This record gives sequence, structure tokens and C-alpha cells, in this order.
Amino acid sequence: MASQRGPQLAVALWGAITFGAVMASYSAFRPVRDALVLDGDPDQIPWLFTATFVAITIVSRIWSALVTRFDRRRLIPHAYHVFALCALAFYALVAANIAPVTVGRAFYVWSSVFSLFVVSVFWSLLADLLGPELGRRLYGPIAGGGTIGTVVGPALTKLLVGTIGVAGILVVSALLLELAVVGVHQVRRLGEQLPVERSDERAISNGAFADLAHVARSPYLRAIVGYVLCTSIAATLIYLQQAHIAKAALPDRAARTDLYATIDLCVAGVTFFVQWFAAPRLLRWVGPGLVLCVLPTAQALGIPLLAFAPSLGALIPILIITRTATHGLTRPARELLFTVVGADDKYRAKNVIDTMVYRLGDFSSAWLGVVVIGAGSIVLASTTAALGVTWLALAAVLGAGFRRRVDKEQPACSTAAASSSDSDPSPPPASPLPVAVARKLPQP
Repeated sequence: MASQRGPQLAVALWGAITFGAVMASYSAFRPVRDALVLDGDPDQIPWLFTATFVAITIVSRIWSALVTRFDRRRLIPHAYHVFALCALAFYALVAANIAPVTVGRAFYVWSSVFSLFVVSVFWSLLADLLGPELGRRLYGPIAGGGTIGTVVGPALTKLLVGTIGVAGILVVSALLLELAVVGVHQVRRLGEQLPVERSDERAISNGAFADLAHVARSPYLRAIVGYVLCTSIAATLIYLQQAHIAKAALPDRAARTDLYATIDLCVAGVTFFVQWFAAPRLLRWVGPGLVLCVLPTAQALGIPLLAFAPSLGALIPILIITRTATHGLTRPARELLFTVVGADDKYRAKNVIDTMVYRLGDFSSAWLGVVVIGAGSIVLASTTAALGVTWLALAAVLGAGFRRRVDKEQPACSTAAASSSDSDPSPPPASPLPVAVARKLPQP
């Protein structure tokens, strides 16, 4: 078993490098995007969320069609190439100052699609290659690589924007995404060599809405949908509050950009520690269910606090705490949930949940947020309390469902291993590693 430690570490290293490049690519232009959108009226943000939902629905339908026709593991680099070309196209438009308001809004929608889709398909690949046991050990360090990327991205922006301008940052993002393509090839090559049971079946899909219907038939996947919708609603409520607070306190675009970049750097530093040192141990000791309870608790406390004390002094720590919980704990825990579903669901169901469902939550909660926030602090606090209770219940359901699926898989794998041992005292060296045996591998 010790012979597998080297290949596992190699997958973790390349996975961390790849996810780091992806997150650096996105986080390099995120502070500028959030600052630019406040040049207009914050009350218009729900329209951008609506446009994003339409865009992600179209992208999800295209992706669902592609995974039915081609090798899903080899599609990811091509998807990254397309997004890199889009970044270069925006560079040309911004550099030429063509229709800046329209291009800025289009860029906001595109970057929102980018942040969900590019990340989702990478974690789909990991869920497909690693399985639940290796996922428990490697997801934390791999997510930690993404955190390093979230430090590198805004740091590059602050360092280079004065020299190459906002348009030049988009070129940097495209180059970082191309680096991620190299990493995806390495992760796939090394991951396919690990002795993990996986399916090579091709996904069957009739489109994003058909995939949604497929998700609705599974209680486990429905619970994931519910958790994602709660996550999206809470994040949108905080984002709308953040927009109004930042607009009132910092009317200058450059000051807002600097504030957002500083918050991103702080979040990245704390999240790095959580992902590398806390997440792997918590996922191993208590499982994903309890880990998924951290974010609902933090959001349920933070949203009413912002309603009663709308200031930068309250906003900054709340953003740091909730974003750290999101990226440091919730992301690896939620990705672990997909390691116990079929290979088809790791691409079809996961992609439609991470993109279309999440943006549906953004779209609906943006308009709901306008009503709830406008109704006053008491209504917002009551709504948040109801959301928190529902969210925590879904976390408990998912934790129990994950344990049942792992326990169901373990006896089956143990029985298969015993049968093979009885018929042949010398088991084949390339046989898949049973889950029961995988539990005994050295821990990182």
C-alpha cells in the first residue's frame, strides 16, 4: 500500500497546481469586476443575475450535449481553451474602449459563468478519478492550491494593473488558464493510474433540463440541490448588502477595487490555513455532514448583523469569515458528496447543480433580496433564521446519506475481494483497491 503514496501525492500536487491556476485566473479580475458594477445603480444588480442565469442555462445545455458525444475527461482542456479565448476577446474590446458600459455588463455575466463552470468541471474530473476515500485525503490539499491561486491573482492585479492596465489583466488571466490546461492533462494521466474503481461509461444526457429532471429523481441529489440553493440565497443576500454599503462608503472606483482586493487577500490567507490543516482532518474525523453546518451558522449570524449595523466595520469581518467557510470547508465537503455517486452523475448532475441550479438560486434570490431587504431588518432577520434552519437540516441529511452510501459500498467491495482471494491465492497486481483496504492507507 505504501507504493501508492507517491502517485497519490503526485495527483494532489498537480491537482493543487491546476486549481491554483484556475483560481488565480479568476481572482485576478474579480476585484475589478465587483468595483465596475458599482459604477451603476446597485439596485440594477438583479438584472445582471438574471442575465447570468440565462447564460449559464445555455452553457449547461451545450456541455450536457458534449459529454454525451465525447470522452468527458478529455473535454475539460478544450473548455478551458474556449474561456481563455473569450478572455482575450474581452481584452481587445476593453483596450479599444468599445461600448464600455455594455462590455462591462457582458464581462460581469461572462465572469460569473466562468467562476462556476471552470471550477465545476475540474472537480468533476477529480470526483471521477479519485473516489470517496482518496477524496477525503486529497481534496483539502487540492483546495489549498486554489487558495494559493486566490492570493496570487489579486496580488498580480495590484502589482501589474498600473503597468498593463485593466485590459492587460485579462491577458494574464488567459495565460493562467492555459497553465491549468497543462495541469488537467497531468491530473488525468496520473489519476487514471491509481487503483480506484471507476466507470468509463459515457454520460447520457438529453439536455440541462433533462438533467434537472434526472437529479429530481434522486433524494440524495435533491438534498444537494437544496443545500446549494440555500448557499446561493445567503451569498446573494450578503452581496446585495455589500453593494449598498460599499457604494455609500466608497464612491471612488479605485478605492472599491483596493478594498475588494484586500478582502480577497485576507480571505485567501485564512482559507489556506483551513484547507491545508483543518479541512482534511475534519472531513476524516466527523465527515462532510458536520462540516457543511459551519457555513449556515456563519451566514445566519452575519446577514442580520449587516441589516442592523450596515457598515464597513461589520461587512469586512463577515465577508472574511463567510468566504473562508465557503472555500475552506464547504467546497471540499460538498465535492466529497459527489464521490459516492455514479460516474454519469459526477458530470451530468454535478455540472447542472453547480452551474444552472446555483445561478437559479442567484437569479431568484436577487429579486427576493430586493423585496426582503427593502422590507426592513426584522423581515430580513426572520427570513435568514428560516433559511438557516432549513440549511442545517439539509446538511444533516447529506451527512447521513453520504455515510450510508460509503457503508453500502464497503461490504460489497470486501465481499468481491474475498471472492477473488478464494479463487486465486495470488490476486492480480492491477486490481482496483477495495474501499475497505483503502481506509488503511497511510494518512497524509
